[in-house]
Amino acid sequence: MNFNICHKPSSKLKRKNIFKAVISLMIAASIILSSLSGFAVSISARGAFVMDSDTGEALFVHNADTPVPPASMTKLLALYVIYSHMSNGELDKDTQIPIGSALAAYSRNPGYSNVYLNSGASYSLDELLQAICVVSANAAVMAVGDYICGSEENFVAEMNYWLGVWGVDGYFVDCTGVSSQNRISPRGMAVVANKLLSEYPDVLNYTSLTYLNFHGASYYPTNKMLPGGAYEYSGADGFKTGTTSAAGCCFTGTATRNGKRLISVVMGENSSNMRFVDTIKMMDYCWELLASRGDTYNDAYIDNTPKDFIVATDMRCYINDWEIPTFIHYGNAENGYQDCAVVMLDDLRDYGFDVSYDLASDTVTIINNVDKDLTAGPNYGEQETYVTDEKLMLSEWEPAKILLKNGYDDPGVYAERTFDINGRGAISIDELWHMGTVVWNQKYNLTVVVTRY
Repeated sequence: MNFNICHKPSSKLKRKNIFKAVISLMIAASIILSSLSGFAVSISARGAFVMDSDTGEALFVHNADTPVPPASMTKLLALYVIYSHMSNGELDKDTQIPIGSALAAYSRNPGYSNVYLNSGASYSLDELLQAICVVSANAAVMAVGDYICGSEENFVAEMNYWLGVWGVDGYFVDCTGVSSQNRISPRGMAVVANKLLSEYPDVLNYTSLTYLNFHGASYYPTNKMLPGGAYEYSGADGFKTGTTSAAGCCFTGTATRNGKRLISVVMGENSSNMRFVDTIKMMDYCWELLASRGDTYNDAYIDNTPKDFIVATDMRCYINDWEIPTFIHYGNAENGYQDCAVVMLDDLRDYGFDVSYDLASDTVTIINNVDKDLTAGPNYGEQETYVTDEKLMLSEWEPAKILLKNGYDDPGVYAERTFDINGRGAISIDELWHMGTVVWNQKYNLTVVVTRY
């Protein structure tokens, strides 16, 4: 997406050694912002969907019906086919699956997710299911597919057959998710996941594993919402991550609380951790929705906010080496602004800044605190503070004065471009020039902000 920069920092602010890594252009991310019980929900996924597993009801919907590459979430449909053959009595968990030389070599390809498989050896289906669910092992799922269907082509044909039976708009050309030609929508992915766990709940014994020892090698799941993970989430017991250059970072998750199970899908995230951050935001919303509504209330959270408040960007912004969720505020005749790249005021707290609001002066103060630890994303341990902090997340927020201070002794400058995004305060990235250096790289559609040297 192309847009005009609201404020270009002067050339004297440019400093060397800004970029510490080469960052390639990623896929477009779409964001929805709307109010929820006094605070806004914002996600950076291209598409998203949350389902009530028991009823199939849609609880959260955002660009949910556009088929896009699902990466390794493809393996959820492959697992359904495997379990369907188990239910027919064609094999069981003790069945030995032979490994040929081609798959053994593929399992050692460093470009793909795998566990090492030895040519001429056989592995139990139980072992391979663990490898598929914990490590997303490509060669393992291919080996099982070859065993039960004779070839990957036949295996994939059966996967596509089930999509047709369920009326899911999607199509697969492989069983691993490597191909960029695989297509399914977030809603469709949720249907696949729900079919798998509702008909074959045994799969949760594998997707909930937090550690795997596969013939002497140790592995940990890519699902960071499981117990012990960086984004540990109460009730989480699966499902499947996926990452390719075509798909971006994807995640199908599930969690259960008080007998109720949710299935969530995010597709097209622009960073690995944001898929868990966004999943938590969506699930938190849905738990509150389910807890608060009556029997006659069945409205899903749907992206139907006015166009003035919908923001989308294919830009990536890094502040002090961490990627921050970045949005575009669309300009129009009424607000008098050009399109602006913005960040949320409350998000800045986790990227090296102290953020506070003074009711008497109606001023939000943002201070560059070089002694503050960085957490690389929303800090859920302080979420209650965020919700109760006036003027930062309350739905009646209106643009207040925003004072930017490069340290506590700095008198500061007032920001000129501030925004009310459905109750959340936002600020143009360019306004952060007072804190240090703001560099735009148009070639890679990238912005780097450095306030620590």
